[in-house]
Amino acid sequence: MNPAAFPLLSVDRLTIDIGGANVVDDVSFTVAPGKVMALVGESGCGKSLTSYAMLGLLPPAARRTAGRIMLENTDLAALSERQLRKARGKDISIIFQEPSASLDPLTTVGSQIAEAYRVHHGVSKAEAYEKARQMLVDVGIPDPARRLDQYPFELSGGMCQRIMISIALINGPRLLVADEPTTALDVTIQAQILDLMKKLVADRGTAIVLITHDMGVVADIADDVAVMYAGRIAEIAPVHDLFRQPKHPYTALLLASVPKLDDAPKADLATIEGTVPTPNEFGVGCRFVERCPLATDKCRTEQPPLFDCGGGHRSACWHIDRMAEIREVAA
Repeated sequence: MNPAAFPLLSVDRLTIDIGGANVVDDVSFTVAPGKVMALVGESGCGKSLTSYAMLGLLPPAARRTAGRIMLENTDLAALSERQLRKARGKDISIIFQEPSASLDPLTTVGSQIAEAYRVHHGVSKAEAYEKARQMLVDVGIPDPARRLDQYPFELSGGMCQRIMISIALINGPRLLVADEPTTALDVTIQAQILDLMKKLVADRGTAIVLITHDMGVVADIADDVAVMYAGRIAEIAPVHDLFRQPKHPYTALLLASVPKLDDAPKADLATIEGTVPTPNEFGVGCRFVERCPLATDKCRTEQPPLFDCGGGHRSACWHIDRMAEIREVAA
């Protein structure tokens, strides 16, 4: 049997509490080796908290109250801080959204990349620097020997992001978490970073959990997509199925709001009426209920499970059979 058929990462019913509210609620998904899973949704939906929980990096106010995070046979959520330090970088790594805030401005980039390698391998400084130089070659930074002695402020935003990728990958982790890795970059550099991530998947078999709100990025790189809304997964599907035939009203309206090249000049953009509820406004039913054109009393009183729609496509909606009405609204 193909080993890729078995998940590398299994997030099972993850729940995270802040101030008595489940800001991440019963979230489950899997990622196979060499695949890209995108977690998408509006700001504050819980996607970044989900990614930080994988590495044991939740902020002090947040607390995991349930769920497992299995990296093959290891439950990352059950590891001590000391055990997590050994796993971070070696088994699972993260690229943060803002490289300028993540890199030490007073230390050369060579030292920062080499340190990530020496922590796990205990090699000499010279050997670690040679490994760092090779990583710069791998991520496409020209004149790597000179770049090793430069400081982050001497490099462009795109180069700093490549430095972050070098640090994340120097130990050959099996899983890479990328938290909005292209948000602060211009379009040309975004394309270069995405091409680099595709190459990593193809050449190294690295699995990626991509956190983003950019549906264009999702269409370009993801194999599967989990759409989050107000801390819950609304829909999860292979990327082509999700774009072709969404099975949740939120996903359909989200896709309809993305500008298209054939839109009429100065045409009004489609919007989703209303606002995302705050944690203290979460009700017992569907959290999208106040913004959903299909909402009924059942949606307000009963939380929908993730229904199996076939082919790995699941949707948390009581009215999947009425999705044609959403397409009319979106049009």
